[in-house]
Amino acid sequence: MSDATLSPRKGFDWRGSAIILACGLFAMAASFVLLGRDTLLIAFPFALLIFAVGIRFPMIALAGLLVLIMTNMSDNLIESFGAPSLAKITAPGLFVLLAARYAVYREQPYIPRIAIIFLSIIFAMKMLSATYALRWELSIALSIDFLKEAAVAILALAFMNNKRGFETVALSAVLPIVLICGLGLYQLLVDYSPSGFFGFSRFTYGSGRFSGMLFDPNFFGAIVVFVLPLGLFHLLNARGPTEMLLWTLACGILIAGLLATQSRGALIGLALGLVVLSTSFTRKQFVAAAAIGGLVVVLAGVFAGDRFIDRFTSIFDTAAAGAAQDTSTEGRLASWTVAYNLFNEHPWLGVGVGNFKVHYQNNALEDGLIFRGEARATHSLYLEFLTEQGLIGLMVFLGFAAFGAVSFFRGAALARSVGDELMARRLVAFCAAFVGYLAAMTFLQDGIPRFLWYVVSLAAESLMIIRCIYADHPSLQFRTRRLVEPSRVRTR
Repeated sequence: MSDATLSPRKGFDWRGSAIILACGLFAMAASFVLLGRDTLLIAFPFALLIFAVGIRFPMIALAGLLVLIMTNMSDNLIESFGAPSLAKITAPGLFVLLAARYAVYREQPYIPRIAIIFLSIIFAMKMLSATYALRWELSIALSIDFLKEAAVAILALAFMNNKRGFETVALSAVLPIVLICGLGLYQLLVDYSPSGFFGFSRFTYGSGRFSGMLFDPNFFGAIVVFVLPLGLFHLLNARGPTEMLLWTLACGILIAGLLATQSRGALIGLALGLVVLSTSFTRKQFVAAAAIGGLVVVLAGVFAGDRFIDRFTSIFDTAAAGAAQDTSTEGRLASWTVAYNLFNEHPWLGVGVGNFKVHYQNNALEDGLIFRGEARATHSLYLEFLTEQGLIGLMVFLGFAAFGAVSFFRGAALARSVGDELMARRLVAFCAAFVGYLAAMTFLQDGIPRFLWYVVSLAAESLMIIRCIYADHPSLQFRTRRLVEPSRVRTR
C-alpha cells in the first residue's frame, strides 16, 4: 500500500463506469427506502458532493465518517434542525465510494479479517443469548443493532489502505471534540451557545456538568479521555512554534472540557492512558509533560469551585467510611452488587443481552438496595458482559481488547524498525487513548456502541495495517539466516 494515489487508466473505462452506475443506483434505492422521497432530494446534492470529493481523496471520506461518529452529528442535526438522518445512508454511501475507487483506480480496500472474525464471534454470542434470555426479543433487537455498528466499523477500516490513515483518524477524532469543548467553555464564560448548536454542547440540568453532544457527562468524559493522548502527541511532536501554540490551545480546551464533565472515572482512565503514552517520551518530552501536568493541577485548584472539589474528594471519603457518600456512588454500588449476584446465578452465559435491567428491580429489593427504574444499567462495560453474556462473553471481549493493545505496541515496534519514529510514537499514542478509554468504561455501560466497536476493531487491525503500509520496504523483505556453505568439489 502506498500513500500515493494510482493514476487512472487511459481511455474511457466502460466496465468501471457501469460498476459506479450500478452502485450508485443501489445507494439511491437504499436511501429512498430508508429516508423517503422528500428527504432524499434534500440529501442528494450533499451526497453527490461528498462522493465527488471522496472518490479522488478517500481520506476526506474517512474523516467525514469519523466526525459523524465522534459528534453524534446525525441525531443532533435531526433534533436541532430537522435534517435527514445521515446515519441511515452512511453504509450505502461508503460501499459506493469503495466500489468506485476500485473501478477507477483498481484500488482494493483494506479487508479487516481479524476484526471480522472477532465481531462475528461476538455477534453469534449475542444471538445465542436470545435463546435463554427472559426478554429474548430485546436480545435480538440489540444483536441486530450491534450488527449495524460492526458493519460501519468494518467499512471505516476499509479506508485504512493509506499511510496517512492513522493521522486522519487522529485529527478527525481530536478536532471535533476540541470544537465541542470550546462551545462548552463559551457557555460557561460568556453566554449560551448559538441557537441550533446547543445539542453539541449540553450541560446536565441540575448538576451543571458538561455532557457535550451526549446526554451523559460520563460518556462524554470517556470520549475526551480517548482524544487527549492524541492531542498531546501532536503537541509534544509539533514542528514549529505556530503548530505548538495551536496544539497547546487545543489540549488546554480538552483538559478544561474534561474537568467540566466532573467525571471521576474519566480522570482515572486518563491517568492510565498517560502512563502508556509516557513510554514513548524522550527526555525533553517527559519534562514538558510533567510541566503541563503540574500547571493543570495548579490551575484546577485555583479556579475549581467547592462543588467540583467535593465531588472528587467523595471518592476518598467513601473509601475511608466504607460506605457511599453520594447518590451517584450509591447507585453504582447497587448496580454492581446486583450484577455480582446475577453472575453467581448465571456464571457462564449470563442472563442475555440487554436483560440486566429486567432483573435489577427484584434483586435490588431483595437485598435492600437503592431502587431505580427499569432503565437501570450495570454502570460498567465489563460487568455488563459478565452479567449478560457470562464469563465466556467477558473473556472473548477482553481477549479482543488485549489483542488490540498488543497490536498497537507491535505496530509501533515495526514502524521503529523501518526508521519511522513518528509513526511509532503515534501508535503508542493510539494505544494510550485506547487503554484510557477502556479504563474509563470500567464505570460505564455500553452506551456509545458505534464508537466502542470502531475503536476496538481499529486496535485489533493496527499491526496488520502497519504491515501493509510498509510491505514494500526493503528492510522487511525476507532474509534467510541459514549460512550456505560452498559445495565441495571432488578431486582425484
